[in-house]
Amino acid sequence: MGPVSPARHDPATSGDGPTSSPLVAAVITCSDSAAAGAAADTSGPLAVRLLEGLGHLVPRPVAVVADDPGAITGAVRAALADGAVIVVTTGGTGAGPRDVTPEALRAIGLRELPGIGEAIRAAARGSVPTADLSRALGGVLAGAVVVALPGSTGGVRDGLAAIGGLLGHAVAMAGGRGHPDRSRAAHDDPAPAAMPPPVPGGEPSADAPGLGAADPDARVGPDPLTGAEVEAEVASPRAGAVVTFAGVVRDHDGGRTVTALHYEAHPDADRVMAEVIAAARTRPGVIRAAARHRVGDLVVGDVAFVAAVSAAHRAEAFAACAWLVDEVKARLPVWKHQRFADGSDEWVNCA
Repeated sequence: MGPVSPARHDPATSGDGPTSSPLVAAVITCSDSAAAGAAADTSGPLAVRLLEGLGHLVPRPVAVVADDPGAITGAVRAALADGAVIVVTTGGTGAGPRDVTPEALRAIGLRELPGIGEAIRAAARGSVPTADLSRALGGVLAGAVVVALPGSTGGVRDGLAAIGGLLGHAVAMAGGRGHPDRSRAAHDDPAPAAMPPPVPGGEPSADAPGLGAADPDARVGPDPLTGAEVEAEVASPRAGAVVTFAGVVRDHDGGRTVTALHYEAHPDADRVMAEVIAAARTRPGVIRAAARHRVGDLVVGDVAFVAAVSAAHRAEAFAACAWLVDEVKARLPVWKHQRFADGSDEWVNCA
């Protein structure tokens, strides 16, 4: 297999990260089981949602291919020919004999940017003990940026959180446009790589903390919740859309009837919630974000979790709220003890 011919594209860029016009992206899932229809593809659709949340366009459906070098390179070539300047693959980055995505990309001329793979592994290292076995990577190919992420939803979420804010600048560099302004002080003090940079014009407020700061919006406690109270926290005259999600205790799980449940939280739960909300506030177009999780004894019909996001436009609000809900579920250290009508019970390590 030879190098890929340069794709014809010239996306407009502005500054170091966000673009003045959306960038076209494509997602490819590399999985034998998903390609054969034996398993559902969950990582690809998540990557699409996260890329769209970063302000990029993903006009084509996810391409699902087997863990085969020819199939992978064919899908990458097709994405570039369609005009994608960001190509994200999921899967095939492990140590197994069928994990061949890195080799396939190198075979067609990927010029690696080592920091991308390093950032992806660093982002997962605190929660995934085997993160350093991942061969996730990224680089430049035919004037586009190609990133190979792990095939799990957590790997996709952590990976794009780590390098999402770099994509716009990387595309500008890959297209030969260089640093927009080498004199800017921002180059000496870059934004944290763990999340996309704040959107210019966001609404600062006294309750907008940095990562790890104490945050009155990040309460994990026993008080009953309503969507209205959390929604009120994100109200703003600048908001054209407010999206609220409420997680409610249902009466069934896995075919069994649920009678009641109990939530317990780690002492760090408030801090983790604060971090996630702070990251949500940096999502494209977001004005304000808030979330609450209830702990203690709950019954069927009780509200266990509420998240709300305000933004200027509905697409940004929907994308950011979905991201916030998924991120809380993935990261919040809350345990659920379910009790069933047949007298059995179980603990579930999830929010």
